[in-house]
Amino acid sequence: MTTTEPVEPRVAGSSKSALLTAARELFGQRGFEGTTVRDIGELAGVDHALIARYYGSKADLYVAALVAEAQGDQPGPAYEGLADMAQSLIARMDARGVGPVLQAIIRSETSAPIRQAAQAHLARRLVEPTKADMVDRGIDEADLRAELAVSALLGIALGRALGWFDHLRAMPQEQLVALTVELLGEG
Repeated sequence: MTTTEPVEPRVAGSSKSALLTAARELFGQRGFEGTTVRDIGELAGVDHALIARYYGSKADLYVAALVAEAQGDQPGPAYEGLADMAQSLIARMDARGVGPVLQAIIRSETSAPIRQAAQAHLARRLVEPTKADMVDRGIDEADLRAELAVSALLGIALGRALGWFDHLRAMPQEQLVALTVELLGEG
């Protein structure tokens, strides 16, 4: 009779974290195309099928890895209205430039799955909270207006970060945020 030691089930949070850690390492070494979900699961020590459960797809995990890398493993902020979002995005782009998620959307060489995952990430982080705020305030066409507001805000932050316009680049952050919020209808 053989005795086996009981195997402790891995806690869900640690499996998710292990997958993200493994993905960051492998995507960094091999890139998106050179990394398989099996490789990620194997390095993480968990079933690769958990990627679908926790992240949705390989592309979604890739975007999560980009975000984790950019944020230094700190959770992203929960925005409290357009002014808070504008302040955060403009300050972050001033300090760090265009982040990896936005780069994944605007670069022509980005593969379709990564672009779609990056767009979904931006929708969850920016458009959905803006829409919910607008719905709570009884604003008509909240879906469209939220997309317009976020698109305008991202365009302003990109134009500043990339130096497209001299006045936009030179304007102090506080003034730019106030003017942006006023232009987008929350001022």
